[in-house]
Amino acid sequence: MLRIAYSPIYRYALPEGHRFPMAKYELLGEQLLYEGTVTDANFFHPDPLPEEIALWTHTRDYWDKLRLLTLSAKEERAIGFPINESFIWRGRHIANGTIQCALFALEHGCAMNVAGGTHHAFADHGEGVLLF
Repeated sequence: MLRIAYSPIYRYALPEGHRFPMAKYELLGEQLLYEGTVTDANFFHPDPLPEEIALWTHTRDYWDKLRLLTLSAKEERAIGFPINESFIWRGRHIANGTIQCALFALEHGCAMNVAGGTHHAFADHGEGVLLF
């Protein structure tokens, strides 16, 4: 069975007029259901990215800045979204959704993450709307 990572946590309220099309995450899942391509059973809510796995890729300093909400204004601007605890949890679920999809794909041949596939973050900072 095709597994698709999606969760309501993927939604994130942005300031009025923000250029990022956040609604696309919700609309994609709704469209797949509407056209009958998938059923609710195909979707799964990904677990949050565990700290120990995040530290395989990201520096301890960067992880701690996220965890403690101590990014500088410049670091936050590079990400492009207002940073708060909700946004960080969102990113953790999305990143681990991609990992979980990779594991499902190894077992079943294919899996997808509604919010996966973009990789702009670095080991020591986020960039281009991404933390991880």
